[in-house]
Amino acid sequence: MRFFIAMFSHETNTFSTLPSDRRQFEARDLRYGGELLEAYRGTGTCLGGMIDVAEARGVTLVPSLAAAAAPAGRVAAAFYAETTRRVLADLAAAGRLDGVLLDLHGAMVPEGLEDGEGELLRAVRATVGPAVPVAVTLDFHANVTEDMVRHATLLHGYKTYPHVDMDARGREATERLLDVAAGRIRPATAWRQSPLLPPIAGQLTARGPMRRLYDMADELARDPRVVSISVFAGFPLADIRDAGLSSYVVTDGDQALAEELADRLAAAAWAHRREFLHEALPVPAAVARALAADGRPVILADIADNTGGGAAGDTTEILRELLRAGARQTTVACLWDREAVRACVAAGVGATVTLKVGGKVDPSHGAPVEVTGQVRTLSDGRFVHKGPMFRGLEGRLGPTAVLDVNDLKIILISLRWQTLDPEMLRFVGIDPLAERIIVVKSSIHYRAAFEPLAHAIIEADAPGLSSSNLARFTFKRVRRPIYPLDEL
Repeated sequence: MRFFIAMFSHETNTFSTLPSDRRQFEARDLRYGGELLEAYRGTGTCLGGMIDVAEARGVTLVPSLAAAAAPAGRVAAAFYAETTRRVLADLAAAGRLDGVLLDLHGAMVPEGLEDGEGELLRAVRATVGPAVPVAVTLDFHANVTEDMVRHATLLHGYKTYPHVDMDARGREATERLLDVAAGRIRPATAWRQSPLLPPIAGQLTARGPMRRLYDMADELARDPRVVSISVFAGFPLADIRDAGLSSYVVTDGDQALAEELADRLAAAAWAHRREFLHEALPVPAAVARALAADGRPVILADIADNTGGGAAGDTTEILRELLRAGARQTTVACLWDREAVRACVAAGVGATVTLKVGGKVDPSHGAPVEVTGQVRTLSDGRFVHKGPMFRGLEGRLGPTAVLDVNDLKIILISLRWQTLDPEMLRFVGIDPLAERIIVVKSSIHYRAAFEPLAHAIIEADAPGLSSSNLARFTFKRVRRPIYPLDEL
Protein backbone atom coordinates (compact mmCIF):
# COMPACT_ATOMS: atom_id res chain seq x y z
CA MET A 1 0.00 0.00 0.00
CA ARG A 2 0.96 3.66 -0.49
CA PHE A 3 0.21 6.26 2.18
CA PHE A 4 0.80 9.98 1.89
CA ILE A 5 2.26 11.49 5.10
CA ALA A 6 2.61 15.09 6.32
CA MET A 7 2.61 17.22 9.49
CA PHE A 8 1.35 20.79 9.95
CA SER A 9 1.11 21.66 13.63
CA HIS A 10 0.52 24.80 15.65
CA GLU A 11 -1.27 25.61 18.89
CA THR A 12 -2.46 29.19 18.55
CA ASN A 13 -2.99 31.45 21.55
CA THR A 14 -5.14 34.19 20.04
CA PHE A 15 -4.35 36.49 22.99
CA SER A 16 -0.66 36.49 22.06
CA THR A 17 0.94 39.27 20.02
CA LEU A 18 3.93 37.11 19.09
CA PRO A 19 3.98 36.25 15.36
CA SER A 20 3.80 32.73 13.98
CA ASP A 21 5.35 33.27 10.57
CA ARG A 22 7.77 31.32 8.40
CA ARG A 23 10.73 32.28 10.61
CA GLN A 24 9.10 30.70 13.65
CA PHE A 25 8.45 27.45 11.79
CA GLU A 26 12.02 27.40 10.46
CA ALA A 27 13.29 27.88 14.02
CA ARG A 28 11.32 24.89 15.29
CA ASP A 29 10.77 22.45 12.43
CA LEU A 30 10.29 22.86 8.70
CA ARG A 31 11.31 19.87 6.57
CA TYR A 32 10.40 18.68 3.12
CA GLY A 33 10.23 15.30 1.39
CA GLY A 34 12.37 12.43 2.59
CA GLU A 35 13.96 14.58 5.30
CA LEU A 36 10.73 14.08 7.25
CA LEU A 37 11.30 10.34 7.42
CA GLU A 38 14.94 10.64 8.43
CA ALA A 39 14.27 13.21 11.18
CA TYR A 40 11.31 11.45 12.82
CA ARG A 41 12.06 7.74 12.42
CA GLY A 42 12.35 6.13 15.85
CA THR A 43 11.20 9.19 17.81
CA GLY A 44 8.47 9.42 20.42
CA THR A 45 6.21 11.45 18.15
CA CYS A 46 3.13 10.82 16.03
CA LEU A 47 5.25 10.81 12.89
CA GLY A 48 7.67 8.41 14.57
CA GLY A 49 4.82 6.00 15.33
CA MET A 50 3.41 6.30 11.81
CA ILE A 51 6.79 5.59 10.24
CA ASP A 52 7.46 2.61 12.53
CA VAL A 53 4.19 0.85 11.62
CA ALA A 54 4.43 1.68 7.93
CA GLU A 55 7.92 0.25 7.65
CA ALA A 56 7.01 -2.83 9.68
CA ARG A 57 3.92 -3.48 7.54
CA GLY A 58 5.54 -2.86 4.16
CA VAL A 59 3.66 0.38 3.46
CA THR A 60 5.31 2.82 1.05
CA LEU A 61 5.23 6.32 2.53
CA VAL A 62 5.02 9.36 0.26
CA PRO A 63 6.37 12.20 2.42
CA SER A 64 5.34 15.82 1.87
CA LEU A 65 6.41 18.16 4.67
CA ALA A 66 6.69 18.56 8.43
CA ALA A 67 5.98 22.04 9.76
CA ALA A 68 5.71 23.00 13.42
CA ALA A 69 6.32 26.17 15.43
CA ALA A 70 6.24 27.04 19.12
CA PRO A 71 2.75 28.07 20.24
CA ALA A 72 2.17 31.81 19.88
CA GLY A 73 -0.17 34.17 18.02
CA ARG A 74 -2.09 33.50 14.82
CA VAL A 75 -0.31 31.69 11.98
CA ALA A 76 0.62 34.15 9.23
CA ALA A 77 -1.85 33.94 6.36
CA ALA A 78 0.92 33.82 3.76
CA PHE A 79 2.68 30.88 5.43
CA TYR A 80 -0.56 28.98 5.98
CA ALA A 81 -1.51 29.42 2.32
CA GLU A 82 1.98 28.47 1.11
CA THR A 83 2.10 25.33 3.26
CA THR A 84 -1.39 24.27 2.27
CA ARG A 85 -0.53 24.71 -1.42
CA ARG A 86 2.57 22.58 -0.99
CA VAL A 87 0.64 19.76 0.71
CA LEU A 88 -2.04 19.81 -1.99
CA ALA A 89 0.52 19.91 -4.80
CA ASP A 90 2.36 16.96 -3.29
CA LEU A 91 -0.94 15.10 -2.97
CA ALA A 92 -1.84 15.76 -6.60
CA ALA A 93 1.60 14.56 -7.72
CA ALA A 94 1.64 11.46 -5.52
CA GLY A 95 -0.14 9.16 -7.94
CA ARG A 96 -2.25 6.30 -6.66
CA LEU A 97 -2.76 6.44 -2.89
CA ASP A 98 -4.42 3.96 -0.56
CA GLY A 99 -4.59 6.43 2.32
CA VAL A 100 -3.48 9.74 3.79
CA LEU A 101 -1.78 10.16 7.19
CA LEU A 102 -1.77 13.67 8.66
CA ASP A 103 -0.24 14.76 11.95
CA LEU A 104 -2.10 17.96 12.87
CA HIS A 105 -2.70 19.80 16.11
CA GLY A 106 -6.33 20.84 16.16
CA ALA A 107 -5.93 24.33 17.65
CA MET A 108 -4.29 26.18 14.75
CA VAL A 109 -5.84 29.59 14.03
CA PRO A 110 -4.46 31.30 10.92
CA GLU A 111 -4.97 34.98 10.20
CA GLY A 112 -8.41 35.44 8.68
CA LEU A 113 -9.61 31.94 9.65
CA GLU A 114 -10.79 30.20 12.80
CA ASP A 115 -10.24 26.58 11.80
CA GLY A 116 -6.87 25.95 10.18
CA GLU A 117 -7.13 22.17 10.32
CA GLY A 118 -10.72 22.07 9.09
CA GLU A 119 -9.86 24.21 6.07
CA LEU A 120 -6.82 22.07 5.30
CA LEU A 121 -8.82 18.85 5.59
CA ARG A 122 -11.54 20.26 3.36
CA ALA A 123 -8.91 20.93 0.68
CA VAL A 124 -7.26 17.52 1.16
CA ARG A 125 -10.61 15.77 0.77
CA ALA A 126 -11.39 17.74 -2.39
CA THR A 127 -8.00 16.69 -3.80
CA VAL A 128 -8.09 12.94 -3.03
CA GLY A 129 -11.83 12.47 -3.44
CA PRO A 130 -14.32 10.64 -1.21
CA ALA A 131 -12.89 7.13 -1.58
CA VAL A 132 -9.39 7.63 -0.15
CA PRO A 133 -9.38 7.30 3.66
CA VAL A 134 -7.73 10.08 5.66
CA ALA A 135 -6.46 9.36 9.18
CA VAL A 136 -5.44 12.26 11.42
CA THR A 137 -3.64 12.47 14.76
CA LEU A 138 -4.70 15.44 16.87
CA ASP A 139 -3.32 16.95 20.04
CA PHE A 140 -5.13 16.38 23.34
CA HIS A 141 -5.87 20.15 23.26
CA ALA A 142 -7.55 20.08 19.85
CA ASN A 143 -10.59 22.31 19.45
CA VAL A 144 -12.42 19.86 17.20
CA THR A 145 -14.77 21.31 14.58
CA GLU A 146 -17.46 19.96 12.30
CA ASP A 147 -15.17 20.32 9.28
CA MET A 148 -12.46 18.21 10.91
CA VAL A 149 -14.99 15.46 11.63
CA ARG A 150 -16.63 15.63 8.20
CA HIS A 151 -13.52 15.60 6.02
CA ALA A 152 -11.36 13.10 7.95
CA THR A 153 -12.15 9.41 8.00
CA LEU A 154 -10.58 8.93 11.45
CA LEU A 155 -9.38 11.28 14.19
CA HIS A 156 -7.04 9.97 16.87
CA GLY A 157 -6.40 12.23 19.87
CA TYR A 158 -3.65 11.89 22.47
CA LYS A 159 -4.96 10.28 25.63
CA THR A 160 -2.38 11.71 28.04
CA TYR A 161 -1.39 15.11 29.40
CA PRO A 162 1.62 15.29 29.67
CA HIS A 163 1.60 13.92 26.13
CA VAL A 164 3.59 10.72 26.54
CA ASP A 165 1.56 8.66 24.04
CA MET A 166 2.19 10.54 20.79
CA ASP A 167 4.03 7.66 19.13
CA ALA A 168 1.28 5.27 20.27
CA ARG A 169 -1.35 7.47 18.63
CA GLY A 170 0.69 7.57 15.42
CA ARG A 171 0.87 3.79 15.40
CA GLU A 172 -2.85 3.50 16.13
CA ALA A 173 -3.78 5.87 13.32
CA THR A 174 -1.65 3.92 10.85
CA GLU A 175 -3.01 0.51 11.89
CA ARG A 176 -6.61 1.72 11.66
CA LEU A 177 -5.93 3.34 8.28
CA LEU A 178 -4.63 -0.01 7.06
CA ASP A 179 -7.84 -1.64 8.32
CA VAL A 180 -10.01 0.89 6.48
CA ALA A 181 -7.97 0.67 3.28
CA ALA A 182 -8.23 -3.12 3.33
CA GLY A 183 -11.97 -3.01 3.99
CA ARG A 184 -11.73 -4.66 7.40
CA ILE A 185 -13.62 -1.86 9.17
CA ARG A 186 -16.27 0.64 8.09
CA PRO A 187 -15.96 3.68 10.36
CA ALA A 188 -19.12 5.19 11.84
CA THR A 189 -18.28 8.35 13.79
CA ALA A 190 -20.09 10.51 16.36
CA TRP A 191 -18.88 13.79 17.86
CA ARG A 192 -20.22 15.90 20.69
CA GLN A 193 -19.17 19.38 21.81
CA SER A 194 -19.72 20.11 25.47
CA PRO A 195 -20.34 23.70 26.70
CA LEU A 196 -17.05 23.46 28.61
CA LEU A 197 -13.81 25.45 28.35
CA PRO A 198 -11.51 23.60 30.79
CA PRO A 199 -8.54 25.63 32.10
CA ILE A 200 -5.18 24.14 31.07
CA ALA A 201 -3.93 23.29 34.57
CA GLY A 202 -7.16 21.40 35.26
CA GLN A 203 -6.63 19.00 32.34
CA LEU A 204 -4.02 16.67 33.89
CA THR A 205 -4.82 13.06 32.99
CA ALA A 206 -3.07 11.37 35.91
CA ARG A 207 -6.00 12.28 38.17
CA GLY A 208 -9.07 14.47 38.27
CA PRO A 209 -11.87 14.83 35.74
CA MET A 210 -9.86 13.93 32.62
CA ARG A 211 -8.66 10.72 34.29
CA ARG A 212 -12.26 9.82 35.09
CA LEU A 213 -13.35 10.55 31.52
CA TYR A 214 -10.58 8.42 30.04
CA ASP A 215 -11.24 5.58 32.49
CA MET A 216 -14.82 5.67 31.25
CA ALA A 217 -13.66 5.79 27.62
CA ASP A 218 -11.37 2.80 28.22
CA GLU A 219 -14.28 0.83 29.65
CA LEU A 220 -16.55 1.75 26.72
CA ALA A 221 -13.81 0.78 24.26
CA ARG A 222 -13.89 -2.81 25.54
CA ASP A 223 -16.91 -3.33 23.30
CA PRO A 224 -15.50 -5.11 20.21
CA ARG A 225 -17.65 -2.91 17.98
CA VAL A 226 -15.69 0.19 19.10
CA VAL A 227 -12.73 1.19 16.93
CA SER A 228 -11.47 4.16 18.99
CA ILE A 229 -12.55 6.86 21.43
CA SER A 230 -10.96 10.27 21.96
CA VAL A 231 -11.85 12.90 24.55
CA PHE A 232 -10.34 16.24 23.56
CA ALA A 233 -9.92 18.65 26.48
CA GLY A 234 -9.58 21.57 24.06
CA PHE A 235 -7.32 24.62 24.11
CA PRO A 236 -9.09 27.42 25.99
CA LEU A 237 -6.76 30.23 24.92
CA ALA A 238 -7.84 30.09 21.28
CA ASP A 239 -10.77 32.50 21.28
CA ILE A 240 -12.74 30.85 18.49
CA ARG A 241 -16.30 29.57 18.34
CA ASP A 242 -15.41 25.88 18.69
CA ALA A 243 -12.89 26.07 21.53
CA GLY A 244 -13.49 23.59 24.30
CA LEU A 245 -14.01 19.97 25.27
CA SER A 246 -15.43 17.41 22.85
CA SER A 247 -15.91 13.66 22.59
CA TYR A 248 -15.33 11.56 19.45
CA VAL A 249 -16.31 7.92 19.01
CA VAL A 250 -15.65 5.55 16.09
CA THR A 251 -17.37 2.19 15.75
CA ASP A 252 -17.24 -0.45 13.07
CA GLY A 253 -20.37 0.38 11.12
CA ASP A 254 -22.64 0.90 14.14
CA GLN A 255 -23.79 4.53 13.97
CA ALA A 256 -26.35 4.17 16.76
CA LEU A 257 -23.71 2.84 19.16
CA ALA A 258 -21.31 5.66 18.26
CA GLU A 259 -24.02 8.23 18.98
CA GLU A 260 -24.95 6.59 22.28
CA LEU A 261 -21.37 6.45 23.55
CA ALA A 262 -20.61 10.02 22.50
CA ASP A 263 -23.70 11.16 24.40
CA ARG A 264 -22.61 9.28 27.51
CA LEU A 265 -19.15 10.82 27.47
CA ALA A 266 -20.54 14.31 26.96
CA ALA A 267 -22.90 13.86 29.89
CA ALA A 268 -20.07 12.64 32.11
CA ALA A 269 -17.87 15.60 31.16
CA TRP A 270 -20.66 17.99 32.08
CA ALA A 271 -21.21 16.25 35.41
CA HIS A 272 -17.52 16.78 36.28
CA ARG A 273 -17.36 20.38 35.03
CA ARG A 274 -16.54 22.04 38.37
CA GLU A 275 -13.59 19.73 38.94
CA PHE A 276 -11.74 21.37 36.04
CA LEU A 277 -11.35 24.64 37.96
CA HIS A 278 -7.84 25.15 39.23
CA GLU A 279 -6.10 27.32 41.81
CA ALA A 280 -2.41 27.88 42.46
CA LEU A 281 -0.53 29.74 45.20
CA PRO A 282 0.24 33.46 44.95
CA VAL A 283 3.90 34.01 44.04
CA PRO A 284 5.16 35.09 47.50
CA ALA A 285 3.49 32.11 49.19
CA ALA A 286 4.75 29.68 46.54
CA VAL A 287 8.34 30.89 46.87
CA ALA A 288 8.17 30.83 50.67
CA ARG A 289 6.90 27.25 50.62
CA ALA A 290 9.66 26.21 48.20
CA LEU A 291 12.33 27.77 50.41
CA ALA A 292 10.90 26.07 53.50
CA ALA A 293 10.87 22.57 51.96
CA ASP A 294 13.17 20.05 53.62
CA GLY A 295 14.20 18.13 50.51
CA ARG A 296 15.43 18.72 46.99
CA PRO A 297 14.75 19.51 44.29
CA VAL A 298 11.52 21.43 44.70
CA ILE A 299 9.87 22.11 41.36
CA LEU A 300 8.30 25.57 41.30
CA ALA A 301 5.98 25.57 38.29
CA ASP A 302 5.39 28.90 36.55
CA ILE A 303 2.22 27.54 34.97
CA ALA A 304 1.01 30.85 33.51
CA ASP A 305 4.17 31.53 31.49
CA ASN A 306 4.21 28.30 29.52
CA THR A 307 5.53 28.82 25.99
CA GLY A 308 3.81 25.52 25.16
CA GLY A 309 0.53 27.37 25.69
CA GLY A 310 1.54 30.45 23.72
CA ALA A 311 2.94 32.55 26.57
CA ALA A 312 6.11 34.57 26.05
CA GLY A 313 8.36 32.67 28.44
CA ASP A 314 9.87 35.89 29.79
CA THR A 315 7.72 36.90 32.76
CA THR A 316 9.67 37.90 35.86
CA GLU A 317 7.51 37.86 38.99
CA ILE A 318 8.83 34.54 40.31
CA LEU A 319 12.42 35.50 39.53
CA ARG A 320 11.93 38.85 41.27
CA GLU A 321 10.57 37.16 44.41
CA LEU A 322 13.39 34.59 44.46
CA LEU A 323 15.96 37.37 44.26
CA ARG A 324 14.19 39.32 47.02
CA ALA A 325 14.20 36.24 49.23
CA GLY A 326 17.91 35.52 48.54
CA ALA A 327 17.32 32.07 47.07
CA ARG A 328 20.43 29.96 46.45
CA GLN A 329 21.06 26.63 44.75
CA THR A 330 18.21 27.62 42.45
CA THR A 331 17.74 27.48 38.68
CA VAL A 332 15.20 29.39 36.60
CA ALA A 333 14.56 27.35 33.44
CA CYS A 334 14.18 28.89 30.98
CA LEU A 335 13.84 32.65 30.38
CA TRP A 336 13.42 33.77 26.77
CA ASP A 337 15.60 36.84 26.21
CA ARG A 338 17.69 37.07 23.05
CA GLU A 339 19.11 40.48 24.01
CA ALA A 340 20.41 39.16 27.30
CA VAL A 341 21.93 36.13 25.58
CA ARG A 342 23.74 38.38 23.09
CA ALA A 343 25.15 40.45 25.95
CA CYS A 344 26.41 37.31 27.71
CA VAL A 345 28.00 36.04 24.49
CA ALA A 346 29.70 39.38 23.94
CA ALA A 347 31.06 39.36 27.51
CA GLY A 348 32.23 35.74 27.41
CA VAL A 349 32.33 32.90 29.93
CA GLY A 350 33.53 34.03 33.33
CA ALA A 351 32.67 37.69 32.81
CA THR A 352 30.53 39.62 35.26
CA VAL A 353 27.67 41.50 33.61
CA THR A 354 24.78 43.68 34.72
CA LEU A 355 21.68 43.13 32.62
CA LYS A 356 17.96 43.70 32.55
CA VAL A 357 16.43 40.28 31.91
CA GLY A 358 12.91 39.28 30.91
CA GLY A 359 9.78 41.39 30.79
CA LYS A 360 10.38 42.54 27.25
CA VAL A 361 7.26 41.19 25.53
CA ASP A 362 4.54 42.39 27.89
CA PRO A 363 5.73 44.36 30.94
CA SER A 364 2.23 44.04 32.45
CA HIS A 365 3.24 40.42 33.16
CA GLY A 366 6.36 41.56 35.04
CA ALA A 367 8.82 44.30 34.16
CA PRO A 368 12.48 43.54 33.35
CA VAL A 369 14.64 42.67 36.36
CA GLU A 370 18.14 44.09 36.66
CA VAL A 371 20.66 41.52 37.83
CA THR A 372 24.42 41.33 38.17
CA GLY A 373 25.97 37.92 37.71
CA GLN A 374 28.69 35.81 36.15
CA VAL A 375 28.33 34.20 32.74
CA ARG A 376 28.65 30.57 33.73
CA THR A 377 28.22 28.77 30.39
CA LEU A 378 27.44 29.48 26.74
CA SER A 379 25.93 27.01 24.28
CA ASP A 380 24.43 26.75 20.80
CA GLY A 381 21.26 25.46 22.47
CA ARG A 382 21.17 22.05 20.78
CA PHE A 383 20.36 18.95 22.81
CA VAL A 384 18.45 15.67 22.41
CA HIS A 385 15.24 15.01 24.34
CA LYS A 386 15.57 11.97 26.57
CA GLY A 387 11.82 11.62 27.16
CA PRO A 388 9.24 10.63 28.05
CA MET A 389 8.11 13.45 25.73
CA PHE A 390 9.77 13.89 22.32
CA ARG A 391 12.19 11.05 23.03
CA GLY A 392 15.04 11.08 20.52
CA LEU A 393 14.03 14.37 18.90
CA GLU A 394 16.53 17.21 18.70
CA GLY A 395 15.76 20.26 20.84
CA ARG A 396 16.87 23.71 19.72
CA LEU A 397 16.91 26.67 22.11
CA GLY A 398 19.16 28.86 19.98
CA PRO A 399 22.19 30.57 21.54
CA THR A 400 21.91 29.91 25.27
CA ALA A 401 23.61 31.40 28.32
CA VAL A 402 23.57 30.60 32.03
CA LEU A 403 23.85 33.69 34.20
CA ASP A 404 24.81 32.92 37.82
CA VAL A 405 23.50 35.51 40.27
CA ASN A 406 24.85 34.45 43.69
CA ASP A 407 24.00 30.80 42.97
CA LEU A 408 20.65 31.61 41.43
CA LYS A 409 21.17 30.38 37.89
CA ILE A 410 19.09 31.87 35.07
CA ILE A 411 19.06 29.87 31.83
CA LEU A 412 18.62 32.44 29.06
CA ILE A 413 17.46 31.13 25.68
CA SER A 414 17.00 32.62 22.22
CA LEU A 415 14.24 30.34 20.90
CA ARG A 416 11.06 29.84 22.92
CA TRP A 417 10.52 26.34 24.31
CA GLN A 418 8.86 25.12 27.48
CA THR A 419 10.87 23.42 30.20
CA LEU A 420 9.69 19.84 29.89
CA ASP A 421 12.92 17.84 30.00
CA PRO A 422 15.73 17.85 32.61
CA GLU A 423 18.14 17.70 29.66
CA MET A 424 17.44 21.42 29.28
CA LEU A 425 19.41 21.87 32.50
CA ARG A 426 21.95 19.08 32.08
CA PHE A 427 23.18 20.18 28.66
CA VAL A 428 24.35 23.51 30.14
CA GLY A 429 26.09 21.81 33.07
CA ILE A 430 23.41 22.01 35.76
CA ASP A 431 22.55 18.85 37.71
CA PRO A 432 18.80 19.00 38.50
CA LEU A 433 19.24 16.72 41.52
CA ALA A 434 21.76 19.11 43.09
CA GLU A 435 19.44 22.11 42.98
CA ARG A 436 17.27 23.17 45.88
CA ILE A 437 14.67 24.87 43.68
CA ILE A 438 14.03 24.55 39.95
CA VAL A 439 11.61 26.98 38.33
CA VAL A 440 10.01 25.45 35.23
CA LYS A 441 7.99 27.52 32.80
CA SER A 442 5.44 24.85 31.97
CA SER A 443 1.83 24.05 32.87
CA ILE A 444 1.69 20.24 32.89
CA HIS A 445 4.26 18.75 30.50
CA TYR A 446 7.13 19.16 32.96
CA ARG A 447 5.52 16.52 35.18
CA ALA A 448 6.40 13.67 32.82
CA ALA A 449 10.15 14.02 33.37
CA PHE A 450 10.49 16.22 36.48
CA GLU A 451 7.91 14.63 38.77
CA PRO A 452 9.90 11.40 39.22
CA LEU A 453 12.92 13.34 40.51
CA ALA A 454 11.06 16.03 42.51
CA HIS A 455 10.87 16.17 46.29
CA ALA A 456 7.81 18.40 45.89
CA ILE A 457 5.92 20.31 43.21
CA ILE A 458 4.49 23.77 43.89
CA GLU A 459 2.38 25.65 41.35
CA ALA A 460 2.56 29.45 41.36
CA ASP A 461 -0.21 31.79 40.20
CA ALA A 462 2.00 34.28 38.40
CA PRO A 463 0.97 36.50 35.45
CA GLY A 464 1.12 35.13 31.92
CA LEU A 465 -0.79 34.18 28.79
CA SER A 466 -1.21 30.53 29.75
CA SER A 467 -2.95 31.32 33.03
CA SER A 468 -5.67 28.92 34.11
CA ASN A 469 -7.62 31.84 35.54
CA LEU A 470 -9.78 32.42 32.46
CA ALA A 471 -11.33 35.51 34.06
CA ARG A 472 -8.08 37.31 33.14
CA PHE A 473 -8.97 37.10 29.43
CA THR A 474 -11.60 38.90 27.37
CA PHE A 475 -13.34 36.33 25.19
CA LYS A 476 -15.24 37.63 22.18
CA ARG A 477 -15.75 34.72 19.77
CA VAL A 478 -16.15 31.49 21.76
CA ARG A 479 -19.68 30.13 21.75
CA ARG A 480 -21.71 31.23 24.76
CA PRO A 481 -22.89 30.27 27.26
CA ILE A 482 -19.92 28.12 28.20
CA TYR A 483 -18.57 27.00 31.58
CA PRO A 484 -16.68 28.42 33.49
CA LEU A 485 -17.04 31.75 31.69
CA ASP A 486 -20.78 31.42 32.38
CA GLU A 487 -22.47 29.67 35.27
CA LEU A 488 -24.75 27.05 33.76
